[in-house]
Amino acid sequence: MQSRSDGEGPRHRWQDYDTIKQEVVVILIQNPNGMTGAKIAELVGITQGAMSKYLSMLSVDGVISSRKVGVAKLWKLVSNSQRTDLLAEKLGSASVNFKDYVVSLMERNGIVSDPDDKRVMVMPTALLLNLYKYTQSIVGSEVHPFFYEWGKSYAREMQDLVDNMAQKTGKNFIESFLTLLRLKGWGKFDVRSFDKNSIEVVWHDSIWAELQTQDQTPVDDFMAGAITEAASLSFGGNWRFSEVECRSLGASNCRFIGKNGE
Repeated sequence: MQSRSDGEGPRHRWQDYDTIKQEVVVILIQNPNGMTGAKIAELVGITQGAMSKYLSMLSVDGVISSRKVGVAKLWKLVSNSQRTDLLAEKLGSASVNFKDYVVSLMERNGIVSDPDDKRVMVMPTALLLNLYKYTQSIVGSEVHPFFYEWGKSYAREMQDLVDNMAQKTGKNFIESFLTLLRLKGWGKFDVRSFDKNSIEVVWHDSIWAELQTQDQTPVDDFMAGAITEAASLSFGGNWRFSEVECRSLGASNCRFIGKNGE
């Protein structure tokens, strides 16, 4: 492997980090019993001092962990279950941001996976908008229940990680779920008020805000379904969220009201 020159001075973390991370992951997959930092540095082709900094960052991001064997420190990949636990604790921090979530992702064999080992696919906003419009052109007003049920399914798929986040932070499922959506790049959410039978959620920057529906109805059906399921997972009962204000219809924010029908 070609050696990198450190004579150019320090580089910004985001320029090199992902490349180094993937190389370290490959090396440790091939050496499941662990490897010293010096040996990893040799195989990657950078100095031990530089590698020490990258190993520290990888450890903070929950990708690897270390243990002492005599005088040596061995580095190993963190298992999926361990990564989920570590990430859940990290995501509860008030200072965590989108980049923190991004560096937690893992690439293996060309596939990017999240801490629950589920494949991550980047879906541009334009693709989601076209999907909504195309679906509507085929099924008409049935587009609303279609995306609503899709949103409920999405929340269920996130359940393990969100449950872990909620346990780490002492928050309920719906608050943790909205935090995770924000970290994934969905935007900013506020839970304005809630009790055991009523919840109000505001989405400030809906990705569907530019859509104009044929029937002049709110378009954030996916999110209405997602927070419906999140509320049910939080508090039980038979929740149903409706979008009472929508940016696509001229409102300043998208506002959802949820009621528990028990």
